[in-house]
Amino acid sequence: MEDCIFCKIVNNQVNSVRTYEDENTIAFMEATPSAPGHVMVISKKHGKSIFDYEGKDLGVLMDTVSKVAKKIEKALSSDSITIGINHLEKKGVPHLHIHLIPRWDNDKGGIIQSIVKNVPRQSREEIAERIKKA
Repeated sequence: MEDCIFCKIVNNQVNSVRTYEDENTIAFMEATPSAPGHVMVISKKHGKSIFDYEGKDLGVLMDTVSKVAKKIEKALSSDSITIGINHLEKKGVPHLHIHLIPRWDNDKGGIIQSIVKNVPRQSREEIAERIKKA
């Protein structure tokens, strides 16, 4: 997609600081990192969501996530890594991407559940039934 910044990175039209690349995926440093070592992992194939990829493509993408996460932990001695997937992103880049954010004790970050505050009005059971029936 010609107006996608991540596709421009794939096509070397925009500079990036790459940490890993193979024939299907690229990992590069986040331009505005939340922590030292904050890396983005993308498929070279454009898609806005997980629905735009075959299962095998998602498997290849997650394999790269695993490889890069191991490299981050080894290089930076992080305590953990928060991994977040931006799927159908409306406020950021419209290309499926996975954030790897290294974590350390006292880094002032929260758990992934702290990102959204939208308390459900229905019970977990009611929502589960809706999902099962969809």
